[in-house]
Order: sequence, then C-alpha cells, then structure tokens
Amino acid sequence: MPITMKEVAARAKTSVATVSKSLRGVPTIPPRTRERVSRIAQQMGYRLHPYISALMRNRRKRGAVVAPAPTLAYVTAFPTHNGWQREAFFRSLHAGARARAEARGYALQPFWLYRDDMTNERFSEILWARGIRGVFLSPFPKLGMDINLRWENFSVVAHGLSLAHPVFHRTSNDHYQSMMLAMAECRRRGYVRPGFALDTPTSERLEFRWEAAFRVSGEQLGFQMKIPPLKLASRWEPDQMCRWIKREKPDVVITLMLEEQVRELAKRGLRIPEEVGLVSLSVAEPDSPLSGVFQNPAAMGAVAVDQLINMVERNETGVPANPITLTLGGRWNPGRTVRRLD
Repeated sequence: MPITMKEVAARAKTSVATVSKSLRGVPTIPPRTRERVSRIAQQMGYRLHPYISALMRNRRKRGAVVAPAPTLAYVTAFPTHNGWQREAFFRSLHAGARARAEARGYALQPFWLYRDDMTNERFSEILWARGIRGVFLSPFPKLGMDINLRWENFSVVAHGLSLAHPVFHRTSNDHYQSMMLAMAECRRRGYVRPGFALDTPTSERLEFRWEAAFRVSGEQLGFQMKIPPLKLASRWEPDQMCRWIKREKPDVVITLMLEEQVRELAKRGLRIPEEVGLVSLSVAEPDSPLSGVFQNPAAMGAVAVDQLINMVERNETGVPANPITLTLGGRWNPGRTVRRLD
C-alpha cells in the first residue's frame, strides 16, 4: 500500500493540511517546517500525487491552463456503452458528479468496462496509461457483479449497493428513510390499506431495506397491513400488477415505477389516483407528475466525487479495510398519482 499523506502527518506530528502545503511549497508554512515535513515524507517513501501537481499548477496561475485538468474515470458496466444514458436517474447522477468534478478542477470521463471485450487487467492498464488515478464506479445493472481491476493503483468510490465484491466507500440513497417518508405521506392523505410491490433482484440488492421500513412504518402509523406484497421475478409486468391490484384491492401501491409504467396501468383501465394511488420510491426528476420520493441523484453524484477527490488528494488507494457508506435522504414529490391534500 502506498504511503498516505495522513501517515506522513502522524509521523511529523502535524496536520494533513500542513503536510500538503509543505510539500507544495506554500509560503505561508515556515521554511523549517516545510523542510522537516519534506524530509520525513522522503524517508517514508511518500511522493506527492501527480494529480496534485497538475491541479496546484493550474490554481497558482489563477485559471490559466498550464496543464490539462486531471481526469477521473466514470466507469459503467451496462451491456452497451451508452446503456446508462437511457434512464434519467443515471444521467442526473453523472451530471451532478461531472459538475462537482469541474468545480474542483477535475474532468470526469465515462469509461465502459466492456469496451472491445477487454479484460479487467487491460482496462486497468488503459486507465493507468492515461494518468487516471481516481475511479467512480457507477451503479451496476446486475446484483453481485464482480470486477477485479488493479485496485492498489486507484482511489475508488462507488454509488449504490450493487457491487458485491470488493466493497469500497460508496454513496447511496437512504432507502429506509425513503420508505418511511412515503408511508407517512400516504397516511397524511388518508390511505389505510397500502400494498407493496418490488422485483426480487432489487430487494436483494438493497438488502430488504424497503420491505423492513414498510412493515415497521405500517405498524407505527396504524395502517391495515393485510395485503401480501407482490414479488416480481425480475421484469416489471403491467398485467401482473393489474391482476394483483384488482385481487387485493390496496388503496395505494408503493413500488419502484416509471412514468411510462403508470401509463401502461392506465391503459388497462386503472383509474389513478381515483381508484388506487401510486407511489414511486425513485421519482426520476423533481416536479414529476409521478408521486413519490425524489432521491436527488445529482446531489449523490456530487457527494461521491467530493469523497473521491479527497481520497485522490490524500493518495488513498486500494480496497478500504473499513468501507464507509454515505447515505442521503430523499424528499417527497407530490405529483398527481396520489390524493391531493385538502
């Protein structure tokens, strides 16, 4: 494992910020301190990360481009190179990540893991050869996907819970909070008989957080919790959903749903929200006509990139011994698929 700036700071008995400024020759640090820190860093085998050198050169020129902006890799693993661009959530996640990277003097470039059927080893070599040291793993489309890059060469942050091994620092929606919020809003609107529907792969990927919060909040808020959940095998099927709604008669359904899927149910004769309310646990955009929880993927992308850049600038690489998950709560989007409040 490479020596980190934090380890140098511990040996020098000073702060990480002082080490960073000393190694960059910032004049506000006394010369004797700069010399002592540099000597300790050299003895420990620490080298200032190449990203920092380029970044600091640019900043000292007050915006003049002296060296190209250091690049972070936005790694996707969909079956096609642009598969992630087909859903608003992933587009927003990337946009938020890119905006934060640019604000901090970095570029964020998409890389497709399966380009030209390359191996993970070759993919690692390409990133390294291009001087890329920071990797943002976007959400993977399948549960338990396992990739094996040369992790010791990169700082890595992931979004979502889909990567089974290895586990990195990651960001995620607070799924438990999202369900609690959705149930509370349904109760405020007078619903008493909620139904829950979700496909099994998603339930497993989220470690059943939504199901747990559904049951707990149902009991706490006084709902009639008598409807067996609809467990979809994998693919969302409107006819199956309609049959379940007509058989179990929930007054509101809480699920993971897109606007076009709501239209499919309406085509089959369901009156929404007059006959049944529909709540999505991941509304794609704020002010959507779909009622539910807006997870704010742009904010999650920005938080992930902040974490990644901090790791890059501290030269923290490899698989962390104690991975941290940063969760962000969602907010309610009223939409038009549930009853209006009087």
